[in-house]
Amino acid sequence: MKNLIVMLFVGLMLNTGIAFAHGDHKMSSAKDAIQVAIKVTQKLTFKDLGYKVGKLDESWKALTTEEFKLYAAQDNRYKVSAFNKDNNKVIYFLMTMSGELLQVNSEAKF
Repeated sequence: MKNLIVMLFVGLMLNTGIAFAHGDHKMSSAKDAIQVAIKVTQKLTFKDLGYKVGKLDESWKALTTEEFKLYAAQDNRYKVSAFNKDNNKVIYFLMTMSGELLQVNSEAKF
């Protein structure tokens, strides 16, 4: 049963788009931006979504909320970092304050 639930979750994740907030939906805090980054990280362990980081290895699935931090909030954009202690790598997410993901890369320079 657990495998069935996991497979259903994986199937749903692969079939959804990458727009997490749009239209009238507004992110109200940095916490919301971190949640978007967590969801994108999980998706990137399944497939390359076209960002510079490509498809992430399986170790990124094990990240907890504590490994995601607000790196910066400026110019109506959030920058979130994710630190993977297993491979000592960091990736960065750039998104609008309304939740539109713009870029994901291994440098904080956007």
